[in-house]
Amino acid sequence: MSSLCVSMMMLLLVAPAGAAATNAGTPAGTTAPAAAASDKAERTTRAAKFFEGGRYVEAALEFEALRRDYPGDPSFLFNAAASRDAAGHFAHAVAYVREYLARTDIGPDDRKQGEEQLEESARKVTAVTVTVTLPLEGPQTVAVVARPVTRSAADLRPELTFPRTTPRQPLKLELDPGAWIVRVEGVGYQPAEQQVTVASTPLAISLRPELVPVVHTPPPQVRAVPPEVVKTTSRGLYISGGAVAAAGLGFIAGGVGMIHGQRVKTCDDPTLADCRRRFANGFVVRNIGSTLLGAGAGLAASGLVWRANDPRQRMIAWSALAAVGGVGLILGEVLVVRGTIPFSRENTDPQGTLAGWSDHWGEHRHSALPALATTLRGLGVGLVAGSVAGLIVQRKHLGPGGARAIRVDPSAGPGHTGIVLSGRF
Repeated sequence: MSSLCVSMMMLLLVAPAGAAATNAGTPAGTTAPAAAASDKAERTTRAAKFFEGGRYVEAALEFEALRRDYPGDPSFLFNAAASRDAAGHFAHAVAYVREYLARTDIGPDDRKQGEEQLEESARKVTAVTVTVTLPLEGPQTVAVVARPVTRSAADLRPELTFPRTTPRQPLKLELDPGAWIVRVEGVGYQPAEQQVTVASTPLAISLRPELVPVVHTPPPQVRAVPPEVVKTTSRGLYISGGAVAAAGLGFIAGGVGMIHGQRVKTCDDPTLADCRRRFANGFVVRNIGSTLLGAGAGLAASGLVWRANDPRQRMIAWSALAAVGGVGLILGEVLVVRGTIPFSRENTDPQGTLAGWSDHWGEHRHSALPALATTLRGLGVGLVAGSVAGLIVQRKHLGPGGARAIRVDPSAGPGHTGIVLSGRF
């Protein structure tokens, strides 16, 4: 051994007689350096001073911390064992020395001193045989942990962990006389423990840890709109759409009858006031019918979305239909205004003059653009109304997570016309 170890041994020889003074093993290589050149040297010096002053628990804690921080230096492990032995913590001394002797980086002299320390400490511990019974269906890798039950706050001792390397074979622990809590723990197991009182007679205990209960989390319930609600709502949209469309066809027929009726076609009013009024009213009735026809078609189309089983797919489809409906509503309004300007200028202006009623009637009696524009406008109204109704019904039954409300707002300005679609998707 080096001169450092000899110096520490001399300190032990002048210590008071007792278990620590008769200890065969001593901290190796702990002479304080001439100057504190590093943290490692300072901490080693401090631990050595604790040992020299008989503060063995504090010395052991310092050496254990150095062992964790510098695992490549085996002297810290041996010195921790010597300090624990001097403090009367023989189980820790035995465990540390056995680990020390299992290393391959210690010389012959150090190994001999370690064997002497083990022989000295092993005489002061008692064998506690622990039989661990594990369920066959569980993992077979566990560890046995021994924790001393201390009576003083100054008696600081860490837990000792003993891996169970041989399945189905009892594990032999070497513990100090006194109270201990022996615990079995491992992944997938609930810890099982037992308190024992160790004396001079060997003990045998049995521990049977149980598997952690497997909590079967039920799969999240997929929320869905009740089938009867789907059936009732979709049927309502079909019926209302059909009824509105039928009413629209009736208005169209009535409007077309007024436009092509003899009272308008062969009007003989010299002032043409009655002719103009009847002619204009016919178009109003026809356009109302076209709007209703488009609205009925839009309602029925939105009802088809209920055929999808996935609420999210329905939400996306209604959102798209609402967007299309908003565009159709705005575009239809623009075309209605543009398409009726020529007719309104000639037919409704009280100051306007007509070259001949027959020519005027023949030129405007069809007026297809207003009819198409009002149909498009009605289709937009039906799509928006049906889609919003579907979103509202679905949201009512699924909550905010089932369908996100959307909002369709018109947007018009100089040089542009469109819609703004907002909401959470």
